[in-house]
Amino acid sequence: MNLIVYNCIRRLMLESAEKRGVAVRRVSFKGALQALRQWEPHLNQAKLDHQERNRLIGQLYDAIVEKIISYRPGRREPRAVKRRPKPFQLLTAPRHSMKEIKHRSKYVAKHP
Repeated sequence: MNLIVYNCIRRLMLESAEKRGVAVRRVSFKGALQALRQWEPHLNQAKLDHQERNRLIGQLYDAIVEKIISYRPGRREPRAVKRRPKPFQLLTAPRHSMKEIKHRSKYVAKHP
């Protein structure tokens, strides 16, 4: 369900960027999500005619495009694992059939 909502918001961002002549990469996802949450009660009113709904959607597009991300050259966000591994082997079999691996450098079983 989350993936469907994510793709719908991305599509909304694409449509609004194309209609307003802005690069899609400059439109903020968080800003688009906030704009959608703000405009959703207005768009779901039952008494709206087609023309009024189109006007509100146009205003939603404007609100999405207002949140522009500035150009940030050299920005990197490398992926890394923060937690250090434990000095024990992984439990990959049932406990009664698991054997200690002697040839692993840091894996040492603690016997009581």
